[in-house]
Amino acid sequence: MRKPIAFAAGLVLVLAAAVRLSGQSYQPFQEEVESIRQRTKLRLGPLRVVPLIRLYDVGYDSNIYFADERQEPVADFTATLSPEIRGYWLASPSLIVSAMENPEYLAYAREMDLRTFSNSFAGGLRWLALRRFSLSAEYHDLSHVRRVLSELDHRIRDTSTGATASLFFETPRGTAIGVTGGVDDYLYEDVASGVPDPSYGEALDRRETKAGFEAYYRVFSRSYFFTTAVWTRYEFSSEASAWRDAASVEASGGFRFPLVGLARGTIRFGWKSFRPDDPLQKAFSGLIAGTGVNFRMGRFAASLGFDRDIAFSYLESAYYYVDTRARTGLALYLFRSLRVDATVDYGTMVYPEPQEVWYEGVPVIIEDRKDVQWNFSFGPVVRIFQTTGFGLTFNIYRRTSNAPGFNVDRNFVGAFVTYEF
Repeated sequence: MRKPIAFAAGLVLVLAAAVRLSGQSYQPFQEEVESIRQRTKLRLGPLRVVPLIRLYDVGYDSNIYFADERQEPVADFTATLSPEIRGYWLASPSLIVSAMENPEYLAYAREMDLRTFSNSFAGGLRWLALRRFSLSAEYHDLSHVRRVLSELDHRIRDTSTGATASLFFETPRGTAIGVTGGVDDYLYEDVASGVPDPSYGEALDRRETKAGFEAYYRVFSRSYFFTTAVWTRYEFSSEASAWRDAASVEASGGFRFPLVGLARGTIRFGWKSFRPDDPLQKAFSGLIAGTGVNFRMGRFAASLGFDRDIAFSYLESAYYYVDTRARTGLALYLFRSLRVDATVDYGTMVYPEPQEVWYEGVPVIIEDRKDVQWNFSFGPVVRIFQTTGFGLTFNIYRRTSNAPGFNVDRNFVGAFVTYEF
């Protein structure tokens, strides 16, 4: 029973990421049908259901607004409840209809203005024509309240509404070659006070249009080499932010491990060229990455991750920054029902252009701003049912910057539920 449950949880996570045209989550049609039939045990008539309950950030936060060292931090008790349900209808041997619903509630004990409800949903279909051509389409409306950008000092609501489509040619061996496309409208809203702050939306609201090429070559049973190329157009909604309009081209490749086994995850590295419409803005050309791998050997488990890309800044005097994050973790299984986790995350935000920041009422020009972030976490996890575990965690977050007023200290003590024990 352990493998089916672990596979179902992995399947949910993979499908949840698919809407972003990540270029690394494609699954052959027949493989997906087999997975749905074998791993989804809950049936409601013809509908096959995968339920999932996420409970995280349950605990005490010493600095919920990420106040800098000059300010008095605000502490509070917080929790996030995020149940999710996915349904699949195998309408015919060549047609899959799917749907997802994910309500989410963010609770605070004292800061009532931060209590927020959001909801995400998606619906799609997948059709296999002539036993070789896989056509997929999906509509989604995804809404979350979180620190969607590394530079944000508190949680905001980010909403992504749009549609994706793809056409792939598949071989019996599992090799697939295809094209993808999608349009997403991104909206940002401040929920940290009773009076909405429109500055986040004015700076970040935009439409992203994507077109891409993907190729997968299967090795072993469920592992793949892949390569992708994606063109993206960015068009900002506010006239005041029209100078941010741009286009990018990226190419990447890597290796995807199976959803279950001693090694799981994806290794992806590539190159991205970002070109603003405004010739006065600085372009970007460089390495990007999206890597996260877990290993399990006996009583030890390890995780490694590395992510690098650019992100639009919400600051008026900044355009974008290069966001680089590396992480490593180690888990020691003391007993069959008890393990201890420890992780270290290191990240940098590098701003390529000079920017103006206000410090104690005086404007300061920063030529080469760089923010460094550290996050240390550790704690025990207890198995409560098969692959489901309940964990306690202590987090120490530190951010330092060569721009004055951006040094932050934050501690968090809390609990969470994991489906990967």
